[in-house]
Amino acid sequence: MASPLYPSNNPSSSIVVTRDEFNAFHTIDRTLFSRLVFHLNRDVDQSFLAMCFLLLLEQSGYARDVIAYLVSLPDAFVDAVANEIGVCINLLYNLDFASTFFAASNDDNSIIPLLLSMTGGKLTLRLINQDREIFRVGVSKNWTDVGTRAFTDLCERAHMINREKLLALEREKFIEDMKRLRLSLQQENPNRLSVQQVKIASPPPPRPVEDETNKFHKEKEIMEAKEKEAVVAADDRTVFLTFSKGYPISEAEVRVYFTRRFGEVIEAVEMQEVEANEQPLFAKMVLKLQCASMMDQIVSARSRNKFTIDGKHVWARKYVRKIPYPASSSTHI
Repeated sequence: MASPLYPSNNPSSSIVVTRDEFNAFHTIDRTLFSRLVFHLNRDVDQSFLAMCFLLLLEQSGYARDVIAYLVSLPDAFVDAVANEIGVCINLLYNLDFASTFFAASNDDNSIIPLLLSMTGGKLTLRLINQDREIFRVGVSKNWTDVGTRAFTDLCERAHMINREKLLALEREKFIEDMKRLRLSLQQENPNRLSVQQVKIASPPPPRPVEDETNKFHKEKEIMEAKEKEAVVAADDRTVFLTFSKGYPISEAEVRVYFTRRFGEVIEAVEMQEVEANEQPLFAKMVLKLQCASMMDQIVSARSRNKFTIDGKHVWARKYVRKIPYPASSSTHI
């Protein structure tokens, strides 16, 4: 049966999907691609191929939901996995690399340990080399069917940023060249320097100790005020999640579900602290500052929303910090 996103060749069964709808469907894929390109500063084309390769692993059953899993992990882990995928891509498209690689009797456990772990040992470099054509066809299909539609705008943005960086480097080089040229001219004609140019400025008078103390206290007050503002700001973008007793949910499940549904919006997840044999019944999910506007979408207009994570119910509402009542004081006569 044809998917709405991958219609069959029969025109009557095709369903037109807008770019926004297509991007929304591939939110989690776009999130990982953005991390590779913008956060980790990896090559755009290599990252494009890496995403097509990961999609193939999901489609072929080697690693179900591997993209959502990677999105929930730190940048260092994602970067390491991308490096391993780079080896696999080289194996697929560089025959000289393949012959050299296997001639050296390399061990998969030392070359792609993370991919081996995520695929339960099913994906090996020898398998990729053996089924090279199958993998290449799959990657190519994902390039055409998914990548060129889901990542095009992100690629254009990345290329624009790279062009701006290149221009900035060229400007810096031009300025440095002009400085060196001016210095060489001054060295050739030292008499052209005016008295003002070689005059050494006298140091400012030392500040009284009292002024330095006042400055320290003012800076301390400003820092404390900023810390309080940061706490308030975090509260304003915190979602309070409650879970059903008897249906435990882990932090990883929370991260994967909300990231897949709303994109990379999570700054932190604070689960209820419980004993090892007990189940957390609530958690605080802090949204990233730039994603604070997603609060209404997550908790809904009713300020309370219900989600289902792996068949388990989760209720979400806006977090409200409890203000403790002041202790009552009694006067004794």
